[in-house]
Amino acid sequence: MKTVLSTTYFKEEIMESLGNVFYKPGEPQNWIGRNDGDTPELKRWHQIIEFINLDDHLPDLNSQYVLLGFCCDEGVKRNQGRVGAKDAPEALRKVLANLPNHLPNSRKIVDSGDVICISDDMESAQNELSKRVAQILEIGAFPIVLGGGHEVTYAHFNGLKRYSMSKKIGVINLDAHLDIRTTIDNQGNSGTGFYQIIEEGIKEGNSVKYLAIGIQDISNTKALFDFAQERGVEIIKADQISAENLQNIKTQILEFSKKVDHIYVTVDMDFFASAFAPGVSAPAFNGVIPDATFQTIYQTIISLPNFDSIDFAELNPIFDIDNRTTKLACDLIFKLVNKPL
Repeated sequence: MKTVLSTTYFKEEIMESLGNVFYKPGEPQNWIGRNDGDTPELKRWHQIIEFINLDDHLPDLNSQYVLLGFCCDEGVKRNQGRVGAKDAPEALRKVLANLPNHLPNSRKIVDSGDVICISDDMESAQNELSKRVAQILEIGAFPIVLGGGHEVTYAHFNGLKRYSMSKKIGVINLDAHLDIRTTIDNQGNSGTGFYQIIEEGIKEGNSVKYLAIGIQDISNTKALFDFAQERGVEIIKADQISAENLQNIKTQILEFSKKVDHIYVTVDMDFFASAFAPGVSAPAFNGVIPDATFQTIYQTIISLPNFDSIDFAELNPIFDIDNRTTKLACDLIFKLVNKPL
């Protein structure tokens, strides 16, 4: 009898022969920039960045910041969005390279490389990212995941879940969209991450808490709002973000953080008004302005004592104008790493 081998078999054989094609360590050639001198006060990030290979013996990086790219926008494609977010890690590194070094000698920025989506195999890329995020957390470091579509959320959350012994994890999502669409044929996409997280949490008996900030009525169906209400999702809409309501927002964020042991933050760049963030998969013309009110909200979030990891999603360099979106994301990263200890 003739044996028929499936395409999955051949795919697995090819992957094994090539090694781990879903992960690529950080490389110095990705960090090139202006050189104003070699003394600490003149250096820029490209002069201080360090590199690790997550497949090697890992040093203790307690309380240090580790960058990890997610080169994937298959979820955006499945969700009928504008593809291009897979190129965000490269675009972000180009801008980050030239940022001035304001860090104390005790603090490091480390590039651990990229997780790469091969062909349309988003699920394998998500599993790889989950594993790598857990690795970074296990060495005491703080993961900053760069780029990719918002399919990054499901993977990033599972990395934190893999690392943590706690069943009480909270996610703060800065986003115009709730991203709680149901899966199609058991396949996720960039808009299903929180549906997958919440439903799996219920099955596993985990207490997953979800706070969505910047949500817009015009960008979400009534069915999504109804599902969010059924599942106890906390929502702060974009039109509620104002200086007059700032204290209430800060209080809600602080109270939310007390309900969980770990906080993971995901920043979808379409949270911002398209004048400030044109380079995204799904632009929001009336999104949030990154003014003093927003900056206070952001500082409140990144100062939470149980804040453990962050990613910046849906940045699409193809549609960016003068690197506005990229520079905005880099400014948020700069503020994060330079916050007081």
